[in-house]
Amino acid sequence: MTAPARGWILRGPCLLGVLLALLLAPGSAGWALQRTVKAKAVNYPNAPVGLGEVTVRLVEAYSTPTQAGIPDAGKSRVRYANRAGILPSTFVLRGSVTCVNRAPQAVEALKIAIVVFNAFHEALPLRGERTRHSLEQVVETIPRGGSKQIAWEREVGSEDVFEVAVVVTGVRFADGSLWVAPTEELIDVF
Repeated sequence: MTAPARGWILRGPCLLGVLLALLLAPGSAGWALQRTVKAKAVNYPNAPVGLGEVTVRLVEAYSTPTQAGIPDAGKSRVRYANRAGILPSTFVLRGSVTCVNRAPQAVEALKIAIVVFNAFHEALPLRGERTRHSLEQVVETIPRGGSKQIAWEREVGSEDVFEVAVVVTGVRFADGSLWVAPTEELIDVF
């Protein structure tokens, strides 16, 4: 007859208890929403800077460090009513886009419009914005014929984000001259 092996052997209810404790540990944000959002770059004809690949993720951010999501939890209007000191989570869009300089001179800064749509192609308002889109001012030097990856982040009011469109609406060149997008709306974006 052999002696039982020494060390940590977890069986039955003990194993289940350890796994449950690890999953529900405070500060664990393992169940926070993170998903890729459909995104498209829209380029004006003859724009001096073209947009390439766009990637966008919708991330749920918690205000309280020990707050964690609950898997498969249903939505409730009183979700936070009995949780003193715990604030509702917020949703943040984190994106990046490749900008290609097609102008004969270096670019000093860009103005990028970010438009967020729901599943019915209705523009969603962004927190802190008065218009249907957010303007991101990017001060980055892009040499003539060069490209640069630009990252951005914006808080949104809900998780109903279905699609994001990104458009260059202004360019400042190294010599101080400006290119501003035409005032006409892009029909396929709006």
